Amino acid sequence: MHSLLRSALRAIGAPEGANSGFPGLKSVRPRETVAPDHEFEAVLRCAGPMLELAMLLAREAGLRHKAIRELRLVNCNFELGLLIGRTKSWSTYNVPMTRRLKAKLMWACQGVRDPAMPILQQFNRGQRPVCGTNLGNKLLDAKKAAGVTGGWGLHDLRRSGARALFSKTGDIKKVQRFLGHVNPQHSWWYLGLQATELDQADVEACSPEQEQVKGVA
Repeated sequence: MHSLLRSALRAIGAPEGANSGFPGLKSVRPRETVAPDHEFEAVLRCAGPMLELAMLLAREAGLRHKAIRELRLVNCNFELGLLIGRTKSWSTYNVPMTRRLKAKLMWACQGVRDPAMPILQQFNRGQRPVCGTNLGNKLLDAKKAAGVTGGWGLHDLRRSGARALFSKTGDIKKVQRFLGHVNPQHSWWYLGLQATELDQADVEACSPEQEQVKGVA
């Protein structure tokens, strides 16, 4: 309920702190958890094919859980090196593949016999649909095998990729494209930026057709 109320206040342009009068409704800070590069690489080495691809899609393409689980052949344009699709509500993604993500996707797509089947599903037991719990448990096992105790999860890899891209480019619009956000304010929320920093970055909404995002190394 509180999340819905905060969204409604943002939608009508209410000033920050307008929710302070509601009982039990506190200002929310963005989750700050990110995966350090050395921990990500260590866990990636211990991951099976399904988790390895899911981790790369989250960290290097910024895809959400659902988009990762539902990624199909039609979403992969290997000629242009792009991942293209739609996620929740009006959000879309149109991001380049890094070299290793492209290589892993090309390998994985060779095993897909049914174009309508999500790519990750071929790696699941009995080719059953992949769920968030499924990936979460595999990530926990891989972290344990790698000796990684950091509290980051699969969705935190999306944030890690966004912050790495902003650190590299300083361009909030590229981060917005990378994350597939319709509202640029959602992007600075991921980055943990203050409103003054957002103004300095001269943020404006842009459609996926207007600009190409550079890949994250």
